[in-house]
Amino acid sequence: MFKFLFWLALSGAVLWNGFLGFKAYYNNWQAEDVFTLLVDTKASASEAEIRIRMKKLFELKYISNKDYPEAFFDNLRIKTSGSAVEISSHYQVTLWPLGRIEHSDKDGSYYPDELQGLDILRDKLRIDLAFEPYAITDPSLIQDMP
Repeated sequence: MFKFLFWLALSGAVLWNGFLGFKAYYNNWQAEDVFTLLVDTKASASEAEIRIRMKKLFELKYISNKDYPEAFFDNLRIKTSGSAVEISSHYQVTLWPLGRIEHSDKDGSYYPDELQGLDILRDKLRIDLAFEPYAITDPSLIQDMP
């Protein structure tokens, strides 16, 4: 019975962390899809128009602001120049297979040298995933400026 519960718990932990990893990659793919759609359809729009359209596209694709960390929106860059648009961002998602560090500051930061007990293992097993969604207008679609 103990072996069964052990393997069940281990399998459940692997599946749960796999789901969290899949969700992080899926959200990044969704962001890149929205960026690509915007640079293809709104090449001559202003930055404000692109931001408004991006918000609408996120809603249409059922993307919530909670799906991304604040760094995604803080690092969001939209460059417009004539009929060319470049959209980019970068952010990081951390997966905690054994749960978050228990002894951390209010903002979630901690010093690895000061960790004790299970927090040491939690820190060593954490998985940091970095994402950089990016899209730019296809150069063949850019209209020459007179």
